[in-house]
Amino acid sequence: MRPVKFVEVSNLRVTYLGRTRPSLEVEELAIDEGESVLVLGKSGSGKSTLVNVLNGVIPHMISARVEGEIRVFGKDPRKTPVHEMSHLVGTLLQDPEAQIFHHIVRDELAFAPENYCFPRVEILSRVNEASKIVGVTHLMERETSTLSGGELQRVVLGSVLTLKPKSLILDEPTSNIDPDGTAEILSLLRSFKEGGISMIIVEHKLERVLPYVDRVILVEDGRVTLNVTREELPKEMERLMRAGVEVPEVRRTVSKRNATGRAILKGKVKVSSGRKVLVDTEIEVREREIVALMGKNGAGKTTLLKAIMGILDNRYQVVAHLTMMDKEISKMPYYVRGRFISYLPQSFDVMFVKRTVEDEIKFSSDDPEQLIRLFSLDKVRKDDPLTLSFGQRRRVALASILGRRQRLALLDEPTSGQDWFHRRSLGEELQKMRENGVSFLVVTHDSRFVDRFCDRVMVMREGKIIYSGSPEQVFESRLVMPPVEYEGRK
Repeated sequence: MRPVKFVEVSNLRVTYLGRTRPSLEVEELAIDEGESVLVLGKSGSGKSTLVNVLNGVIPHMISARVEGEIRVFGKDPRKTPVHEMSHLVGTLLQDPEAQIFHHIVRDELAFAPENYCFPRVEILSRVNEASKIVGVTHLMERETSTLSGGELQRVVLGSVLTLKPKSLILDEPTSNIDPDGTAEILSLLRSFKEGGISMIIVEHKLERVLPYVDRVILVEDGRVTLNVTREELPKEMERLMRAGVEVPEVRRTVSKRNATGRAILKGKVKVSSGRKVLVDTEIEVREREIVALMGKNGAGKTTLLKAIMGILDNRYQVVAHLTMMDKEISKMPYYVRGRFISYLPQSFDVMFVKRTVEDEIKFSSDDPEQLIRLFSLDKVRKDDPLTLSFGQRRRVALASILGRRQRLALLDEPTSGQDWFHRRSLGEELQKMRENGVSFLVVTHDSRFVDRFCDRVMVMREGKIIYSGSPEQVFESRLVMPPVEYEGRK
């Protein structure tokens, strides 16, 4: 008898409601049980559509017309309830907040096995095992709303693992995680692979994920244009680069760093929650400077940005003395600070107030057409922002907050979930805007982006900025993991 494959697809067409053209067309695709496959491609190329068809999210939860033949371990996801598919395919979504149901981490991990009415002893055993695997045992009593993006990602992966699925689909599993956490997640991939778990991994960090997969698939404009083994991939690097995929390279020169200019933002910030001090630090950003704020998940980076913007809620006690261009702003409400400072949150979907991409950018921009071109949004300008891929939605949010040319922009993980083509485009645009007098404070784990486009790096640990220097100085100090190609430059 022929063995059951993990995935079998033929003549697949996926068309979202309201669109005439299919967003995904796959003539044939097969993945063996126990095989690990890396899916690459630009943001909006159809990667997430592919995985959402395989796990049944499309069409059960996201409406779309799905034509063709699909089998996952012999079952058709269109005809199999999602709760049954979850035993066959565990999915970690690109946006971890979309998978959180409970206020407390322990309850979140127990949510799935409780819904399947497992015995209490079995539930506790699965929760403890999953929490250890993903490294969140120290977070079990925390509120999920207080976790960083990386911590949330681990919790969600833990909740997926409590059902012990036969296979895993991981959509950008390291996008919100610091370098140490990324290394831990990659170690998990190795253990999953050695344990015979079938995997589909959607990831932009090719050089870090490649050792843990058997095959690589490239998706371009809704079609699978490359399907090769890991050993065959080196011959295809030129093709991947043309497709906007980040590939390892040696770069022996760096952009000129901007290390001069007077302070545009300067001051002290202390944030507490009850008796716990979350942030207690000094900060300075100079004119025409792109500053990266780096550090482990939970170090206080997002809290610091929100305190500068004045948008922390009443649960937190904020004591700050901040000046913006020598003007005291600490007592100003957030909507007044917004005249000087723009802010891109990590959870950016809450920003959208219009029904089309075009109207969203026009609403907050003096030059919407230039931003639509810059962020590659022309093809989706008439679409609802909330129907776009994660990477496309982030680009819409970026375009909308950069439209008024405030003197300082605070960007929280703007490169997360973005392919190298769009990360590079963003970096180049920040450098252009810097020449027009705009400064940037960018929270990121993306050391390659920092190396290419940032003037200075501030490293944060336990609520304090403990080091400030050029990217080269920070990489040499090993306080931050350097990009892969950095070693080849020395």
